[in-house]
Parts: sequence; C-alpha cells; structure tokens
Amino acid sequence: MSFYIFPNAVPKEVCKEYLNYCLMNAEFGDAGLVAEGRPAVLSETEMKEISEKGTINGETPPMGLDYKIRKTDISFIQGKDNLMNEICWSFIRVANEKCFKYKLDHFQPIQFARYQNGGHYGWHQDDTLIDHNSDGNEVRKLSLTFNLTDHSEYDGGLLEFFNGEKEMSKKGRNLSEDIKSVGSAIVFDSSDWHRVTPVTRGVRYSLVCWTVGPNFV
Repeated sequence: MSFYIFPNAVPKEVCKEYLNYCLMNAEFGDAGLVAEGRPAVLSETEMKEISEKGTINGETPPMGLDYKIRKTDISFIQGKDNLMNEICWSFIRVANEKCFKYKLDHFQPIQFARYQNGGHYGWHQDDTLIDHNSDGNEVRKLSLTFNLTDHSEYDGGLLEFFNGEKEMSKKGRNLSEDIKSVGSAIVFDSSDWHRVTPVTRGVRYSLVCWTVGPNFV
C-alpha cells in the first residue's frame, strides 16, 4: 500500500482559477455505481425522469443506481490539451518517478467531481472500474485526487483509506488530515480501498484522474 502526498502544492488563488475553469466547462451528470461495477452517468433530465417515473428515456434501466454506494455529480474534462491535464499529469509523473515506478501508457479523461447535500462515495477500489470496453490487457495503476475546495468551506467529504484493519495513517495521523486543504493532492495505488465521507455542509470540488498501463505480471 503506497501513496505520495503533495500538501498545499497549489496556492489557493490559483485553485480558484482552476475551479472557475472547470465550472465554466462542466456539464454535470449524476454518477452512481451499477451492478457490473461500471459508473453510470445520467443527465439532469434523466435524473428527473428516473426519480419521478423510475425510467430512463421511457424504459426501465437494466441496472439501477445505488446511492448507498455513491452519490456524486460529475463532469469529464475533454481534450488532451486542456490545462487540467497538464496539472494532473505533473503530479502523477513526479509520484511515479519517486515512489511507484510503474509502466504507464496513458490516463483516462479527468473527472471533475462535486459532492454536496450528502454526496459521498463508499469503500471501493479504482482498479476494478476499468473501462468495460477494455480488451483486458490493461489496468488502472495510479489514481489521483486534487482538492479544489478548502475544507473550511464544507463539512464531511473526507478522502479516507483503508488497509483492512483501520484507516491508513501517516506518523499516527489520519491521512485525510494531510490532504483535505485546498491545493493538496494525493497519488495512490488504484487497488487501495478508499472512500469519500458524506458532505453535510457546503460543496466539495475535486479533480480525479486514473492512469492506465499493462496488466501486472
């Protein structure tokens, strides 16, 4: 179980610029976890329909969203040349060189996440959520979370890790304490169990990214 932390890596003022950039380009949909372990993204219209009628585009969804596992608004930042790609890749590159030394081929589109009104994500591993269209020869190896909101602006919303017995700690301190301030980032093995606790006040914004490489042998 490995991780690499960048505490307060980006100034608060710069994070505000990043957040504004993401909000201007965001098209939020609702993310839940479906039975096959794939993320399902619904538009606001679809969210309204499924809440009122239990259908999507007039049809019963083959697998329902499970808000006990995840309740998050997400948008994907498209395009290889956007600013967020450069920032996120710089974190991953440094962490991989200093800590993991994995063979990485590419990273998946960056996810811009918004947690509010009880938004949460239960215990899960990112390496089990690889694109279902994959040929099976690649796997998510490293995950990144980059905080765009200071913890003073919301309650809850802690990113926590689990090692099978207790929450991971660094020098006797809960890891979530080291990475909750705005501008902080963490890169961790995608097989690590982690969660986001429910947000009970305010809004938590973050960027999430996964890097993909050949299967481990």
